[in-house]
Amino acid sequence: MKKQKWAVIFAALLTMVGFSSCLNSEDDGISEYYGYLEVNSDWSGVTFSTPDGLQFVPSKSITTTSNSKLAFVCCQYNDADLTTETKKLPVTMLSNPVYLNDLGYAESTLPDETSTVSLYSLGENGGGIWGYNKYLVLTPAYFLKKGTTTENLSSELVNHHLGVYYVPGNDNVNAKTLKLYLRYQITGIEDSSAEEATGATESWATDYTVKYSDAVYMNLSILLAQYENAHGAKPEKVEVEYEYNNNSMSVPTKDTNKKQTKTVVYELYKDTTTNK
Repeated sequence: MKKQKWAVIFAALLTMVGFSSCLNSEDDGISEYYGYLEVNSDWSGVTFSTPDGLQFVPSKSITTTSNSKLAFVCCQYNDADLTTETKKLPVTMLSNPVYLNDLGYAESTLPDETSTVSLYSLGENGGGIWGYNKYLVLTPAYFLKKGTTTENLSSELVNHHLGVYYVPGNDNVNAKTLKLYLRYQITGIEDSSAEEATGATESWATDYTVKYSDAVYMNLSILLAQYENAHGAKPEKVEVEYEYNNNSMSVPTKDTNKKQTKTVVYELYKDTTTNK
């Protein structure tokens, strides 16, 4: 009963201002956690934090480091270590953390549509708002060049580029929605000429057959401030537009006649507490 109580408290803490994490618990006094956590790194090592500041402290020093502020973490902890007073939770890592790539600042000028490539999807169920509107996590899926394996993955990924763009004038102010544009480009396919990008052949596309699911994030603070400065009020939602191949999702394309746009909407955290 006690274990179940703390599991409920912990799950509520992690999902209240973020999005769903996985908390597995069996009747052995040990629970497992899988989810996105903020990265804290200093001279003493690497720890991870929930939106409300509960710190996960790995039992062994983490050798992998990154400038990323978010990571997907798989770990386990003793139920007895988690109480309502816990500030630092000792955990055993089940695998190395997966650091998310930072999309950086949003640019204001979208790239030419003949230079962008369709995504397979935006992984609608895998992303969301993290914390008190601190980060936006996106999980786009796209295709890598055939022959890509875990051994050469890093060298292939450097050719794939995701960019985010923000034009305040395109916000849906009536719906209190901040609109972002996610665009995707691949280097190394310059042989696909402008004529080919708006034509039919796109021979380069047949080389991209390995589906890859990515995870990226961006800090929302500047964007939220830009929206408020432009419209005089805070947004309640963030909408992300991306391009996909309307003819075949399984084939990437630059063809403007095949590409269509789709949007995914994320609800921002809204403080409903009132002072009485």
